Amino acid sequence: MNVITSRDNAKVKRFASLHKREEARREGLVFLEGERLCREAFESGIKPSEVIVTEKNVPWAEQYAEGAEVTVLSEECFKKIASTVNPQGIACLIKQPVLEKDVPIRGDGSDVYAVLEDVQDPGNLGTIIRTADAFDFTAVIMSKGTCDPFNEKTIRASMGSVWHLPLVTASLDDAFSFFEKNGVTTLAMHLHGEELNESGITLPAAYLIGNEGRGLSEETSAKCKSLVKIPMPGKAESLNAAAASAIIGYVLASKRDAR
Repeated sequence: MNVITSRDNAKVKRFASLHKREEARREGLVFLEGERLCREAFESGIKPSEVIVTEKNVPWAEQYAEGAEVTVLSEECFKKIASTVNPQGIACLIKQPVLEKDVPIRGDGSDVYAVLEDVQDPGNLGTIIRTADAFDFTAVIMSKGTCDPFNEKTIRASMGSVWHLPLVTASLDDAFSFFEKNGVTTLAMHLHGEELNESGITLPAAYLIGNEGRGLSEETSAKCKSLVKIPMPGKAESLNAAAASAIIGYVLASKRDAR
């Protein structure tokens, strides 16, 4: 077994560069670090193109690599390519999944969609995707101004949910056309909306959440059937995007499950 021990090795330099999202995107790859992130991707049917491990983790690679090239690094070399303080010595490269262009529909009246306009925080995006997965949404639809769902922080926040449900990138005009054609109720999360009332919601439904700083644009809000807000009797003026998504996601999922 050949173990790379030089931090100046060409492979080590390449792995370190691919840990930067812009470099990995340029090659059409996603860099995953850590046993859990890699395993969740593999168990979701994602095939690695390369697995990178330290010598003690070779048995793990043999179990999960599924025919991919395995590169073994010394502990010091792995630290050079890692972003975590105490790396586990497991990483992989996967081909970047293709984001869907067409909005899927189940057609049984139970569809729920999370629609994001220019959400910029990777942690928020990952948590919203995780919420959508937990409540069995049909899809998460992202405007082209929304941050990269394959950013490492997004993947970590999603806890692997990025591999479990359709992620769609589309113009909001196209999304609204789809919703109108298919009778999907559109709900804008808006500070000036009516308080969220489950009895007034009909399915299928899509809720729209805007940029963390600006909220939904007025143009997008005007296209929605209703403006809604979450009742907040405390002193906080608002909830962050991920928290708001979890609350309305639960309400819509409960509405669906009660049918």
